[in-house]
Amino acid sequence: MGDEVSFMAKFKDWIAIKKMSVGEKTRPEEIAALLGGITATIDRKTFELVGVKTDIIDPYVDSLTKGKRKSYGVLAEILSGLKPGELKSKLIEASDENKYPLAESYFLRRILVTLGYSAWLDLENLQKAFPELKIPKPRGNFGGKKKK
Repeated sequence: MGDEVSFMAKFKDWIAIKKMSVGEKTRPEEIAALLGGITATIDRKTFELVGVKTDIIDPYVDSLTKGKRKSYGVLAEILSGLKPGELKSKLIEASDENKYPLAESYFLRRILVTLGYSAWLDLENLQKAFPELKIPKPRGNFGGKKKK
């Protein structure tokens, strides 16, 4: 039996299973793609489990980034234009005083992702670097379709 990379989680109604057999012909980037998928799965669920109300932060980030393009100047403009009291109250509304750093972490990630940046290995950038990889798209509706 060869090596294997696997991740299995079951918590209440959430189940996530990602696994891959690894043999001599398995390329490192294939393993990286699986690990990137595991990271994305964990990342999405983690903030929900710790009580960060992402449904409050997401529209706030959308309002800050609407019509903006990917550029470090735009990122700096958004971050420098934040009103500290407004941001803090929004993040506390999305969590509570003790969980403020967690809400802040989610907020910063959302700003980066919405503008097209990633401070961690993500599947989209991995696919660009290794176009021959067949990375499955996540299940679910992730926008793009407008209801009539």
